[in-house]
Amino acid sequence: MASTPSSTLLSPLYESNTFCSFTSLQKLSFPLNNKLLHSKSVTLTTTHVSLQEQSDISNPTNSRKSPSSSKSSYIWVNPKSPKASQLRQKSYDSRYASLVKMAESLDSCNPVEEDAINVLAALGDKVVEQDAVVILNNMSNAETALLVLKYFQQRLKLSKEVIIYNVTLKVLRKSKDLDRAEKLFDEMLQRGVKPDNVTFSTIISCARQCNLPEKAIEWFEKLPSFGCEPDDVTYSVMIDSYGKAGNVDMALNLYDRARTEKWRIDAVTFATLIRIYGAAGNFDG
Repeated sequence: MASTPSSTLLSPLYESNTFCSFTSLQKLSFPLNNKLLHSKSVTLTTTHVSLQEQSDISNPTNSRKSPSSSKSSYIWVNPKSPKASQLRQKSYDSRYASLVKMAESLDSCNPVEEDAINVLAALGDKVVEQDAVVILNNMSNAETALLVLKYFQQRLKLSKEVIIYNVTLKVLRKSKDLDRAEKLFDEMLQRGVKPDNVTFSTIISCARQCNLPEKAIEWFEKLPSFGCEPDDVTYSVMIDSYGKAGNVDMALNLYDRARTEKWRIDAVTFATLIRIYGAAGNFDG
């Protein structure tokens, strides 16, 4: 950090201690060096900024470091201040970028457990659940993603395991691997993990991308038994799926509901609707 006027860098704690020290000196009979006190330039070099609690700084042992100790100095930053928030964001952005690069390395490595573990070893011992979510969410290799999922399950106590399953399902959707997606769903149930709306919408859209409308319908009809309700995106997918499966009545019923509730309808679904209306000779919609 470049040299900066002391008034802008010193924390209130540091300023208070400095004032007390100066007052104490005035009470002593020793002559003071006026040239030193009235110096026009004061330089404070800071090499690190530490987001630590004030109690760490106020420890009196910190002020008695020997000359052989580290020359690095620290300034306490209030964790609730905007500066602390900016520093945390900068630190997270840097870590996020490194996790994305790790996901890329995992995609390019051989889809074997040993190679995946070698890449993940760079995380060290301080890996957290959010790291697992970021890595899997940025992967595209289905085989390796399943190995990575297993790795994190063995090493982390996951608070919301459904999330890490959902991001893994998204990797399988990217690969259009419905077979593995269905097997992963079964594994979820075996482990006692309750699927949510995202779980179903991911599998349904995977079936759609695989051009298997009947499969999409099959998964759509499972939603109520798990206490889940589809969102407007899933309904849009199902209009397309029912239309392609030949169930025109269901497709049009969903479309009527979509117009009433103002769901988002994508281009593929509109193309299916145009085809349905065209086949029926209804060009007014």
